[in-house]
Amino acid sequence: MSRCQKESLRPLTEKERQALQRIVRLASERADVVARTREVLAVALGATYRDTAFVAGRRSAEAVAKLVARFNREGLAALEPHGRGGPKLRYDAQAQQRILAEARRTPNPEQDGTASWSLMTLRRALRRAPDGLPAVSTYTIGQVLHASGYRWLAVRSWCETGKVVRRRRAGTVKVTDPDAEAKKNLIERAYREGESLGLAVWTQDEAGPYPTRPMPGQSWAEHGQAQRQPHEYVRNGTAKLLTLFCPGSGEVRAKGVIAAPNVVLHPWLQQELTAVLDQLPPAAPVTDVVRSHAAWEQWQHGLKMPITLPATLPALRLLLVWDNLAGHLTPALVLWLFAHGVMPLYTPLGGSWLNMAESIQRIISRRALAGHYLQTPQQIIDALESTVKGWNQDPTPFHGYVTVKCGNFPNVIARTASAEAAWWLSRARNQPR
Repeated sequence: MSRCQKESLRPLTEKERQALQRIVRLASERADVVARTREVLAVALGATYRDTAFVAGRRSAEAVAKLVARFNREGLAALEPHGRGGPKLRYDAQAQQRILAEARRTPNPEQDGTASWSLMTLRRALRRAPDGLPAVSTYTIGQVLHASGYRWLAVRSWCETGKVVRRRRAGTVKVTDPDAEAKKNLIERAYREGESLGLAVWTQDEAGPYPTRPMPGQSWAEHGQAQRQPHEYVRNGTAKLLTLFCPGSGEVRAKGVIAAPNVVLHPWLQQELTAVLDQLPPAAPVTDVVRSHAAWEQWQHGLKMPITLPATLPALRLLLVWDNLAGHLTPALVLWLFAHGVMPLYTPLGGSWLNMAESIQRIISRRALAGHYLQTPQQIIDALESTVKGWNQDPTPFHGYVTVKCGNFPNVIARTASAEAAWWLSRARNQPR
């Protein structure tokens, strides 16, 4: 029998929570450190010591209790194995600081032969420096960088939501969206509260164009038998994907096309939205016009330039998040949405990241095209639409609670406090100690 849960896990700081979540995603971290990290995260998210021990393969909750007590005292240092042997460290704190100082220095391409550091170029710079480390290895440099929170990351671009740069005849200008913050708040509220208010929440976007060329990608293959693609190809047109996505259920409605002008997009969107609305519960008749109008107006709260709503409106049934393209502002299409109980929510300038349809499109396009050479637009369309059908057989919701099975022990998950804790427990099972 395990002892009672005497000491609870102290509240995690934001820095500790980010560090724990970073550790479990590292492929280069020790397996036992990752396993202990998942146990701490599961407890922090509401799982009991007994459930954590059972799913993680511990003999009893005693081990989890000891780990929690040690974490309360030592913090992140409690995740490291205690009593490790081996030779003493060859590089003391002063030498490690010298490595970090070199890594923080901006490299000089003429002197260092690089514009950004790698382990090899860092080693060469440290060995050449008068006050450097003449025998340091790339392994030592990597260990010091990892211990200090450095990771090998890809370069990513960033944008400021609500502000974009446009090219005009007079030159380059910076355009600002005065409703950026209000639009962002409305879309986030739709994701968070829309379904609880009895409203369906869908997002729409157009992906592409996808050209007929060999697509980069990775796949499993026998050693030395990697998939090969030609380095020459013939340009044979492009294809696009019209996407309608429900974050709450994970359902995707999509269609591959050669181009997506309004004459193609609008009829498809109206057809798909009509099918979605037919699956919803019947709309109640509007008995209080003022109250019904207020239900619509709340989704324009804070906007300096709101859309003028018609005087007569049906019951609000669906929220549609999409980009602020000119075709999405077509009066005939907007009036059709209002007549069918659909409220459009437009993303601000530079705020396409708020549209979850873009997220699902990245998943679909990677699964359908990465590592393949499709030579005609129709082949690309078939691959995209087939992948969408496969996704809908087992869709993944993008928010809310998700039922997660942990091996052959689904009852363990039922006793956890949240779906996120269940996810950590499902990842913790059968991990090495």
